[in-house]
Amino acid sequence: MYEQIGGFEVIDKLVDDFYSIMSTDPYAQDCMATHSGRDIRESAEKLKFFLSGWTGGPQLYMEKYGHPRLRMRHFPFTIGVKEADQWLYCMRKALANSPIHPGIQEQLMQSFEQVTEMLKGTRD
Repeated sequence: MYEQIGGFEVIDKLVDDFYSIMSTDPYAQDCMATHSGRDIRESAEKLKFFLSGWTGGPQLYMEKYGHPRLRMRHFPFTIGVKEADQWLYCMRKALANSPIHPGIQEQLMQSFEQVTEMLKGTRD
């Protein structure tokens, strides 16, 4: 899938758009609040590196940070229904602005929905 979506260049822009939407769209304020006091650039880098490996590209996240352990790494954050829905909203908007084929966008969103479902309640 990594090559189908356009490689790291597309992931880089996708994640930048994602965080831009999260930081400017009033609907995403609760999700953005989970990043309070944290360097958003570090969060963006981690998501870019994670998505690279997750989509079949270079395992950048594992090389720099080790195994993702998503649930453990997200435990300090309050992730309820609201925050998860807002995260998905931002990603859907970012994907819609990307050159990624709509069918692949939908595959990605289905996977993101499964992951957010797993992460909900980590600190709800």
